[in-house]
Amino acid sequence: MKNIKTLLLASLLVGTATMAMTSKVEKPELVKGTSIGQYAKPGAPVEITYTTEHVEVGDTSAVHIVLSSRMTSGTMNVKVNVDKGLNKISRVSEELSIPMKAGEGKYPIDFKVSADEDGLYYVKLLVSIKGKGMRAFAVPVYVGEGTLKVNKKPIQKTKSGENIVVSPAEEIIIQK
Repeated sequence: MKNIKTLLLASLLVGTATMAMTSKVEKPELVKGTSIGQYAKPGAPVEITYTTEHVEVGDTSAVHIVLSSRMTSGTMNVKVNVDKGLNKISRVSEELSIPMKAGEGKYPIDFKVSADEDGLYYVKLLVSIKGKGMRAFAVPVYVGEGTLKVNKKPIQKTKSGENIVVSPAEEIIIQK
């Protein structure tokens, strides 16, 4: 009887572990963030609030960004770039000029992205307001496992045991 209980428990644990290892993001999980109320270095008087969807490889993630400013006049210039490997599905201009008006204060930017590989990707924004400075933001987009892909170079050790990274180099000799 004890062997049957042990076998049953082991089967249950293996089944649960298998489900956990093969689970997928069934419905997109929302990733939310904001800079409102956070310390920021001097720069353009702009704040960001965003939501993105954590999706599986090949699925589409909706990116919803709201830029906020207390400025009531002038133009907010926004440069939008996405990481390599992140594909823009819906159109969003790489350079936006947004006229700021009294009573508005919130300026939405919405688009969709997807990726062909697991990873953590970023939508990068560079916001500038003439005479007021600049501010940079990065909005995360998680795809699949959602881990940051880092290009790791092999590490070698010197005779004294110090770690070094060997990179290709090119030498140019200029003769006078």
